[in-house]
Amino acid sequence: MDIHAVMKSLSQKRSIFHSEADFQFALAWELKCVYPECDIRLEAPFNLADHGKKGRIDIVVRIKDAVYPIELKYLKKSLHHELCGEQFALSEGVHDMDMYDCICDIARLESFCDQLPGFHMGYAVWLTNDRAYWENGYDASYYSEFHAPHGSVKTGKMSFAQLNKRTGRPPQIRGEKNYKDQIDLKGSYRIEWSEYSNLDDTTVRNGLFKYAIISVPFFV
Repeated sequence: MDIHAVMKSLSQKRSIFHSEADFQFALAWELKCVYPECDIRLEAPFNLADHGKKGRIDIVVRIKDAVYPIELKYLKKSLHHELCGEQFALSEGVHDMDMYDCICDIARLESFCDQLPGFHMGYAVWLTNDRAYWENGYDASYYSEFHAPHGSVKTGKMSFAQLNKRTGRPPQIRGEKNYKDQIDLKGSYRIEWSEYSNLDDTTVRNGLFKYAIISVPFFV
């Protein structure tokens, strides 16, 4: 399955999305258009018995006997724009926590290898109009291990820097218990960002969108 081709095809039809759910539905629809023989499920439940975790997979694609789980992230920067009579109002996320979640998605996909019957390849798909995600010059400071600019490689153990001696966690995430765990990736992943769309209007701030696709193979 060529998910890069699907994203290119989708970009010709939708240059911007209201939300992650909007992006999820549109991508699933485009997958079905490009691969009409596939079966698609959204928010498919999973139970990783060996990891004691339960949850849902954003998109699961099945083509014959091959299964492709897909995890999505729509990482937004403030943007207000009208397109073909439709109003879009994007609000900003939280960069440190969002990047942690992005890397978590890769780890989750790795865990599906021997837990999801028919697993062939997993994909983490990130779409954003925030340059901080793809630019090397951005100061990620205490969460630099999770920062994934163009050309960076994510592998091995990653955690937030221990800046607060009393709490053992960075002040910005002091109350966020879900963001203190270390992430350990089995594979090595080079992050490459490609242009998705450009609203091409000098009056539109943050109108350039880029995407990254991280392919997670089957680990023996």
